[in-house]
Amino acid sequence: MQGKALVEKNFGQIWPVHLAQFTRLLVELRSAFDGDLDLLLVMAVIGERTRPEGWSPELLTYRQLTRGDADAHYQTPINIQSVADYSGIPRETVRRKVKVLQERGWVDRDATGHLGISRRAAEDLNAATGTSIKYLAALADAIIVLQSRPDA
Repeated sequence: MQGKALVEKNFGQIWPVHLAQFTRLLVELRSAFDGDLDLLLVMAVIGERTRPEGWSPELLTYRQLTRGDADAHYQTPINIQSVADYSGIPRETVRRKVKVLQERGWVDRDATGHLGISRRAAEDLNAATGTSIKYLAALADAIIVLQSRPDA
């Protein structure tokens, strides 16, 4: 059974796990971003949209990606307007959020205005990353249990 069909068929078992873990993740992220979920969203968009199409996640371990060994060249350029267009957040709000992220040392901006996530972000947000891993692991565990059932 494909992923979507498995989730739809077993939504009643997966949804409570998702809801509990996702809520914990949002609480952790809200705390890490001082209650500013738009700040979180701007940073998430920068992280997601700067990942090159040819990026090979199997070549990097979690530790390499967050602690070293992965050079900045793994990121492709994105600017404030692109973040605003993708997220739906007004450009001026994105500009202010990027300034805050730069002040925290979590986002770098080069001379051409291109943005990228810094290594410091991984260090400072380590607890939130741990909560993300717990969220994903709980979902994976729930799905593994369902897949092991003959009626899944």
